[in-house]
Amino acid sequence: MTKIKLISIFIIIVSLFFLGCVENKPVATPVPTATPTVTPTATAITSPTVVPSTQMPTPVPTQIREQKLYISEIDDKYGFQKVTVLNGSAPYSNRILTINAGDTVKWVNVATNYSITVVSREGLWNNSTSTMKYMYRYFNYTFNKPGEFEVYIDKFPKLSHQKIIVNP
Repeated sequence: MTKIKLISIFIIIVSLFFLGCVENKPVATPVPTATPTVTPTATAITSPTVVPSTQMPTPVPTQIREQKLYISEIDDKYGFQKVTVLNGSAPYSNRILTINAGDTVKWVNVATNYSITVVSREGLWNNSTSTMKYMYRYFNYTFNKPGEFEVYIDKFPKLSHQKIIVNP
């Protein structure tokens, strides 16, 4: 117990010794600086120059058309039987589908027993990529160029063909 008292007294004395060694630095007093005085000078008064303005034409708003996805169901009995449209509606009769450039047609195999290959008469795609071997398999194609295109089912060429009219 006495050792602890001696050690704490020693620490207190040493810390007081070091506190006394810190010197006080004098704080500098700010010296005021002279502010410059502004002497007014006479300036010439000029009149504004008139510049003729050019009237800008009013911009014509462009309508941005949303691309649509057309889903065409295909089977081995009726061929291209039904088309539904996502993001809108489109008339589909007599196997003629009218779309706009940039729209996509998705052919879906709804046949139960057959592999179906959609063929483009104009050769727009490779027939091996458009083969749908099983039910609910699909093939997509985006029509970017305007024109009239005809597609048919490879194994069933006597079924009515689908005509696709692409507007610009």
